[in-house]
Amino acid sequence: MKYTQTTTDISGNLLYKPVKLSGGASKDVKKVTQLMLDAVKQHRRLWRKEINHWQQARQIRHSLEFPQNYPMQEVYLDIMLDAQLTGITQNRTFRTTNKEYIIVNAEGKKDDKCTEFIKEKSWFEKFIEYTHETTYFGTGLVWFNNILKGEIKGIETIDRAHVIPELGLFVPDVNTNKGLQYADAPHYLIEVQMYDSIGLLEKAAPFTILKRHSWGSWDEFEELFGVPIRIAKIASQSESVKQEVAGWLEEMGSSPYGVFPIGTEIEIKENSKGDAFNVFYHKIQALREELSMLVLHQTMTTENGGSKAQGTVHENTLGELVFADEKKMLSILNDKLLPAMRFFGYPIPEGFKFSIAQTKDTKEQIKIDQVFIQGGYILKQSYIEEVYGTEIESMPTQATKIPSEPKKN
Repeated sequence: MKYTQTTTDISGNLLYKPVKLSGGASKDVKKVTQLMLDAVKQHRRLWRKEINHWQQARQIRHSLEFPQNYPMQEVYLDIMLDAQLTGITQNRTFRTTNKEYIIVNAEGKKDDKCTEFIKEKSWFEKFIEYTHETTYFGTGLVWFNNILKGEIKGIETIDRAHVIPELGLFVPDVNTNKGLQYADAPHYLIEVQMYDSIGLLEKAAPFTILKRHSWGSWDEFEELFGVPIRIAKIASQSESVKQEVAGWLEEMGSSPYGVFPIGTEIEIKENSKGDAFNVFYHKIQALREELSMLVLHQTMTTENGGSKAQGTVHENTLGELVFADEKKMLSILNDKLLPAMRFFGYPIPEGFKFSIAQTKDTKEQIKIDQVFIQGGYILKQSYIEEVYGTEIESMPTQATKIPSEPKKN
């Protein structure tokens, strides 16, 4: 079979001349390429977003007549500058993307040959990461733009500002709702959505913005009351002397000493309300907990405090959340990515599907394996190497005596 490299570039402008793919045309790469328009480069507005920006973005995003996504995505990118929000979202994402994804046969056993199609492939890692991020940012669109000899070589993740999932549109100009129905280019353009089309960041935005305000107020409080005020009293009424002494006070900075002329009295006034910072501190802490509850459904894996029993409950809660994420991810992989891979030429038989390898705790597993060994069972070399990561040159025979553990005195 003769293979040719197929790449697609964003070129042309068919906004008012839609292309329909049907029958054999659905495999025509040139026509699929025509479906990707000249996306207008949008300059991201970098000013700080406030509550009113979030409210306006929500109104536009939920509009029935003219929904737009870019104002909300600008708010999302701004609030993601928050260190805690970045940390907890990545914490949740890594718990799903760091799993070992495999392809299993109809009996549920791992197929090594098919698993090699995705193992350590950058495009696959990019696909699952971008897919999981839709939990926070809302619906995304993946473009398979580089296929070589029946193998995926590269994908492009489309800026979500250009995607309007309610209309099924890719819009090259974010200020319009005219674009391409990406359902017309199946396999090449895949819509991915973990949960809802809006994303969790819609709920996280007000907490993050309010927390930013509290940080700013705390900073102003520190400038006003954090450093003791130094007052210089001088006998002279000369303006030049006043300015000179004021210069000396300024040059002191954080130094504990200064040299002043005779007759100058230095008075230091400290803030008597040392606990006033708690107003800002406790508000920030409350907002941190709200964000953790929203993204992770618990707080103790990110915040300090609590007993071991409480920590176990919170860890179990997070475990249930991660399990739900894994189920959603596998649904997308099996319902959308697997058909696309078959379309591009991957020889994956019917009945095969994506799965997640079940990792074993080696400390617990060795206790179980010892019971089997003591019962006379012989473990396979491949099993031992896979579970314990140890290369074995040869296996003992059944006649080989298993050394017993030394008796403890």
